[in-house]
Amino acid sequence: MVVDLPKPRLSRNSQNLQLSYELPHRIHVAKRYPLSSKNGSDIIIYGHDTGVRIVWRGGRPFKSPQRSTETKKRPNGAESKVISLDDDDEDMMEAPAFVDKPEFEADEEEYDPSQPYPRITQTLDLYFGAQILDIAVLPSSILKSEESPWKAFAQVRKSIVFAAACADNLVRLVTLPLTPPSPESKARNEFRSDFTLAHAGRGSWGEVVVNLLGHHKTPGGVSITAELADDGSTTESVSVIVASHSKEVKGSMLLHRVVIASSQSAIEPFQRILLAASAKAIAFNPSTSNQRCSHLLVADSSGACRIYDYKLLVTPLSTEDEPNAFVAEQGTWLLSLYPGFQNSKNQSMQHKNSYASYDRKLILDAQWVAEGKSIIALLGDGKWGVWDVEGAGPTASSSFLGGSGVTGGSLSTFAVSGNIDLGAKLRAVTSDQPSTSKFAPMTPATRKSTDMFSAKPSNLPVRGQISVYETSSSSVNNTSDDSIVFWIGDAFITVPSLSKYWNANAQKSRTGDSMFNGAKGGRMVLLENIDLQGERCSGIEQMPKSRPSSGLPTELIVLGEHRFTIISAGKPAPAFASSIASTRLAFAEKSYANDISMRELNVDDIDRALSRMGHGHTTKRKLIE
Repeated sequence: MVVDLPKPRLSRNSQNLQLSYELPHRIHVAKRYPLSSKNGSDIIIYGHDTGVRIVWRGGRPFKSPQRSTETKKRPNGAESKVISLDDDDEDMMEAPAFVDKPEFEADEEEYDPSQPYPRITQTLDLYFGAQILDIAVLPSSILKSEESPWKAFAQVRKSIVFAAACADNLVRLVTLPLTPPSPESKARNEFRSDFTLAHAGRGSWGEVVVNLLGHHKTPGGVSITAELADDGSTTESVSVIVASHSKEVKGSMLLHRVVIASSQSAIEPFQRILLAASAKAIAFNPSTSNQRCSHLLVADSSGACRIYDYKLLVTPLSTEDEPNAFVAEQGTWLLSLYPGFQNSKNQSMQHKNSYASYDRKLILDAQWVAEGKSIIALLGDGKWGVWDVEGAGPTASSSFLGGSGVTGGSLSTFAVSGNIDLGAKLRAVTSDQPSTSKFAPMTPATRKSTDMFSAKPSNLPVRGQISVYETSSSSVNNTSDDSIVFWIGDAFITVPSLSKYWNANAQKSRTGDSMFNGAKGGRMVLLENIDLQGERCSGIEQMPKSRPSSGLPTELIVLGEHRFTIISAGKPAPAFASSIASTRLAFAEKSYANDISMRELNVDDIDRALSRMGHGHTTKRKLIE
């Protein structure tokens, strides 16, 4: 079967397997849908210059078309009928409506060592006529929940539900079948006579598109969650809450409520929130608890993370002049979290358009972790950390919020943190050394020419993102764990198990030992040799592994400008920071001192020491174990 994606470019190295799909359009964002289709395919949704493409990957393939000799049937399965030209009934001349009934093989394709990756089963393009800048899907915890309040969501689990922030100032909520369309459906004759029938919103693929109005500037991000009525008994009571932000005024955020079974094509917002600074990232709490699922995380460009509860309404003050005046519904801001300050003037000048006068570290991205009880943030200088809002970690202490790991006022202390080596390119950006010219003498004319043709790395923005994937924990409590991947600049770092990393850091704080001597797996891992063919990264996403293997718990999707690459890591090398490098040096010195029994060095001793330093993999393995 022919699909709309070319054969991937396969590359292997000692650390990972990379599949690179080259695309005919520019790609902006990609998300993996939490549910699999009827045939077991994983679903990837990505946005490009003109719309959205849905990719069904792996699973059972379509059955090959069979021609029946007993009765002639149309490709859609309807029996062919003989129509008389003399029949005056015009209804008999109309073709019956197409009903897609895809059929799949009983088993998946056999594993081919020469092509060790799942095939693309089907693709579907939804044309919107505008760039798709961000995509949000329903949380996995809500879609897979079997708790009593969410049983009414069973019918929605048969569909793909996502929101797309578009460059035409609209946010679109799209619902379409979870099962991929059959090849016969994509090859219908009516598409040849009128290709616009395949556009999004025409219903040719069973999709429903709702336009969410209210933005006067391009929305920069979107997040969605589900909401149930008090009874929670019928599918009609299931609603989707869509939050989106833009740079109107200093910053604004809109909230829309869409009933899944409604027939509305355009909806106005039920809440409009003005922000003190434009938002960098927003995310609804993925918890299924009624107390937390209405919490919205907002990381803004002033360097603050805030939690907004859209259900906890502010009671307006009534006035005698206008007792019946309409007052817009407004939620409540619950908590504000603040990172540290910039270490130098040059670092703050990197983001001169992002309220650098506050001298706060820029928050590149922030997401919920630990079942919505904590927040993980990535800062512009390469530091990341977790704010333990509800005391989910081992370092939590009692406070005015109860069990909480958040301390401080103008500076909110991380419960656990780490540092990412930004590499030589970003170190040049954050360097404190002033640039010097090779021209002598430096006149105003030569200085102007030099500034025109030379790069100004101090003004380049740092780009980054956090990808959080909920995994099952190996503990006896059956609690969930989180796999974290950071992208910042040219660096890709993963924490395979956040809980193990957290526990190892807590053990290090109590005993003073290196965290690499603590729980196995409590480490940061550097993903090396990621080849985007010279294109800059535009996003990351995690998805479950197609086949069980050692190494990282997930596969990583890395987006380029015109390609997306799926990386399946095996046994990657650990990301040694400066502190780890010093530990390795101390370990080597101790080993060498024991070997030579503290005697005076000679030429042979130096040669043996250099030889051991050249075989660093042995030392790395001991450190990891």
